Amino acid sequence: MKTRFSSIDIGAVLHELSARLLGLRVTNVYDIDNKTYLIRLQKPDTKVMLLIESGIRIHTTDFEWPKHIFPSSFSMKCRKHLRTRRLVSITQLGMDRILDLQFGSGEAAYHLLVELYDRGNIVLTDYEYMILNLLRFRSAEADGEDVRFAVRERYPVELAKPLSPPLDQDRISEIISGMKNGEQLKRAFASHVVCGPAVIEHCLMESGLPEGVKVGQGFDPTKDMSKLVVALAMAETFVQSSRKFSGKGYIIQKRENQVAVDGNDTPTELLIYDEFQPFLFAQHVHRPYLEFDSFDRAVDEFFSKMESQKIDLKVLHQVKQTSLITLRVSSWCIINGLIHYLWLS
Repeated sequence: MKTRFSSIDIGAVLHELSARLLGLRVTNVYDIDNKTYLIRLQKPDTKVMLLIESGIRIHTTDFEWPKHIFPSSFSMKCRKHLRTRRLVSITQLGMDRILDLQFGSGEAAYHLLVELYDRGNIVLTDYEYMILNLLRFRSAEADGEDVRFAVRERYPVELAKPLSPPLDQDRISEIISGMKNGEQLKRAFASHVVCGPAVIEHCLMESGLPEGVKVGQGFDPTKDMSKLVVALAMAETFVQSSRKFSGKGYIIQKRENQVAVDGNDTPTELLIYDEFQPFLFAQHVHRPYLEFDSFDRAVDEFFSKMESQKIDLKVLHQVKQTSLITLRVSSWCIINGLIHYLWLS
């Protein structure tokens, strides 16, 4: 199950949030838990709730989420500096999975930096990117130097990763030569093309390679290299198009057979949310899916139902285990009865 944003997702939601939220003022900030926050924004006749989960997601929400009765110190700090300020821009730092939300202008501006990778972070800074508060204090190494993420330190926005040049055929051949037989192409190239394995899988299929293609299994470097080059060039275009995203959103579903305890009953089918995507990729067209008028709405629906579906899956697993035990006991009784019958005969 997909559980966090990819680079393509960030590009898509960035465009949608900018179109919907710019110009709105912050009226309050709430915390759901220690890494998930709600920002209420509004203007006359418009009220929107923005949900941010550190390291995972950012989107507007139409669902009711439980809020802590007593706000955290981070929420209080955000309220102090962000309330009444207008959201003036939402940008991505280079190609990193970091969004920069700017509230207010000039020396009165504040930035909320949302890290959507690894363990994540949410950082509140002033107009010069001096850190006022953050969820997670940490150190990192960049260009051989230690960088501290702490209050009164400057957030290093200039260290954001720039867009890498497209892979040429020599570099692609070099990567392939270092791969082992059975290794998936989409996984191997995901770290070289900033778009995620789902996009690469789609492009590989569109170029004529089979789904789930692996080195030595559906891919022969001596014959299929041209297809791979075309696929990776196509993947690069997705990176660009996601930044000008204007499309729909999709929830890809997965079928789970629900086995009844009574063996005579016909098994029913349970559809579980499996992925959220801003595009309907080739590997998903034959799977059940839901279509939404925006990616933002699709993500909101996906995460709002995630917890209830975990419960459904747990119940389904218990039902299957019960059915298996019942079947084993029934089989044992039949075999034992047959042995007893043969013994008496």
